[in-house]
Amino acid sequence: MTVASIRLASCAGALSIAVAAHADFRAALADYNAGRYLAAHEQFQRLAELGDCSSQFNLGAMALKGQGGPKDSGSGVGWLRAAAGNGCLQLLGKKLPDLETRLDATERRAAEEIVARYGHEALRAQGIVEPDFSCRTDSPATLLDSPAPEYPPSAGGVRRPALVITVLTIGADGLARDPEILLALPGQGFAASAVEAWLNSRFAPATRAGAPVESRLPAKLVFGVEGSQGLAGIEAVARARERADAGDADAAYTTGLAATLDASLGISSARAGQLLLSAARDGDAKAQYWVGRELRATAACHPQANGAVWLRHAADGGSAAARLILAADLLAGTPSAAQLASARSLLEQASGADSFYVRKHVAALLAASPLDAVRDPATALRVALELAAGEIQTDPQMFETLAAAYAASGDFGRAIAKQRTALRKAEALAWDTRLMKQRLGEYRAGRAWRGALLPLPSSGAQ
Repeated sequence: MTVASIRLASCAGALSIAVAAHADFRAALADYNAGRYLAAHEQFQRLAELGDCSSQFNLGAMALKGQGGPKDSGSGVGWLRAAAGNGCLQLLGKKLPDLETRLDATERRAAEEIVARYGHEALRAQGIVEPDFSCRTDSPATLLDSPAPEYPPSAGGVRRPALVITVLTIGADGLARDPEILLALPGQGFAASAVEAWLNSRFAPATRAGAPVESRLPAKLVFGVEGSQGLAGIEAVARARERADAGDADAAYTTGLAATLDASLGISSARAGQLLLSAARDGDAKAQYWVGRELRATAACHPQANGAVWLRHAADGGSAAARLILAADLLAGTPSAAQLASARSLLEQASGADSFYVRKHVAALLAASPLDAVRDPATALRVALELAAGEIQTDPQMFETLAAAYAASGDFGRAIAKQRTALRKAEALAWDTRLMKQRLGEYRAGRAWRGALLPLPSSGAQ
């Protein structure tokens, strides 16, 4: 950690406001230096939730001074104890024991509440620090056979280097569904080619206690890289690595994500994870979503560390995929009116995403949710038509979502036509089409489908 200090007199002696290197911290510090204590406190709080010990230290110093709120010795000491446990003991010197002895019973309880929520052990249990993405009872899905991807027409016949990283749902039947593009360099054309190749691939499914189960599996496809160059032969990846070494969070996400799936960059899996985690801590919403999604995928093995904190931060930072998952969480069970309203707001925000995966799920929920307060046929149809106009034309679920949106809008003729297209494509991929045929029957009878059109993102392999 790169730390400098600015002197700050506290009610219990001289403490210093910590100055860390990353951009979000610098923005909070700028507000602090300008006397905008409420804004600084809010930003330090967000960073503190993600285990940033410098921010925790600063919240403690501000509480003791009464900046951004009333003086609060109990909370101040609690934040300082959390900071010490999370790596900033050197900032405290020998001041903490003296501060602790001055607390009364009420203040001690306040300090303990802060430590119970933001101390090292509490954050580790939530997957905030030292997150564990493993699940020892599970064996991951593995690739058995995959066709060579076709170069997209946009490549103009030139074998341009490209990289596409996708997350796939691998069913217990060993077939791939529901592709989510995490990274495409360059973007145009190659993502569609990757989706087509993966949907036509065959896998050995993941197993849990020896039984096949559905799972989410990250996968990469590399285009046009010859010989031993590996991913270093892709200019965009090479540039990202240089920027990552200089502290760029977005580049750290790109580099870390690529390195988790390809050893040719010469980056160990441990270092790749560090890059992704540091990008997430530095406020990169894509990296925060990645951490949250990985924790969510293995939550059966550590239920408390379910990725919720990371996903909330990612959603606040603009991640449409995180907003989709949080909306799905709110809609689980019997949601209250407030939860329904929050879910609708999150879905509306996510509907404008540039993610094929997110827009498909948003359109499916808005078209076919069993909850009246969630359905919005007009928006569902608009989003589904935008999907259908895109480059990915091989996913049966996209056509099934469009069919449901047409049916929700009362256009059963088009719903039947699109459902037939979905069926034809699904049968070519050897999918189980029984539910798809049931939906076609509903449309033929002039009834819209109500139910779980697509598996909710929050209910993936656990």
